[in-house]
Amino acid sequence: MKTVIGAFVVLAAMAAAQTPQFDVASIKKNPLGGARVSVETPPGRFQATNTPLRFLIRWSYRIAEPRIVGGPGWIGVDRFDVSATASVEGWSGERTRQMVRTLLADRFGLAAHMETREMPIFVLTVAKPDPFGQHLRPAAFDCSAPDTPSRMVAGKVQCGLLVSQNGGSASLRGGGMTMADFARTLGEYVDRPLVDRTGLNGRYDLELQFTADRSALVGAPPPGGLTAGADSDLVPLPTALREQLGLRLDSERGPVEVLVIDRVSPPTEN
Repeated sequence: MKTVIGAFVVLAAMAAAQTPQFDVASIKKNPLGGARVSVETPPGRFQATNTPLRFLIRWSYRIAEPRIVGGPGWIGVDRFDVSATASVEGWSGERTRQMVRTLLADRFGLAAHMETREMPIFVLTVAKPDPFGQHLRPAAFDCSAPDTPSRMVAGKVQCGLLVSQNGGSASLRGGGMTMADFARTLGEYVDRPLVDRTGLNGRYDLELQFTADRSALVGAPPPGGLTAGADSDLVPLPTALREQLGLRLDSERGPVEVLVIDRVSPPTEN
């Protein structure tokens, strides 16, 4: 029996040692406030400025806002500056997210779990047999390699997604996007979980412009709507999806995977 217990101890220690974590990390409450939020992840460094914990959870778990359940109100209000470093060797986007999750557990005492719940959802489907057109087409560049860098080429986004918002006008421009990644960002603009059922499994270049009631940009001012007739090309999201991308947004109830916050506390600063 002692041997088995010892084995468990060794395995637990090995698992802890293998969990990606930053070498050095600093978390401080942002004293200035304001609307601007930024997250930068150059090789070997993670820098978040004026960022709510709720956004850090969204970013590190790659989960849209409507899929986060529970937690006290301050996690979406209080702003923090986070600065952390780690070895450049083995640096990648996914590894960075894992290190941020470890940091949130260590410094905010964050404990959360995934579970499936029956709830109101939006479902993204294909509106017609051939959705491809001017604003949705197969990717012109191969972005399948892990952590392929995003860049702009001749005014077009390559291997990434550019999100912009001005008042009630929102724009998503993507290059080499999977539909799952596109749906994840699109889910920030609706008030319930969004489920991708398009069946589109490749990578795509796309452009979408619409009037937004919500913002995917943390710290952005409330959309506030558009003046009637201000821009005849801007339409509500369901209409824009159908007309510009050949996709459809339907409302129903169904099972959806959500992140449930079990425990969290104000951070230990240094």
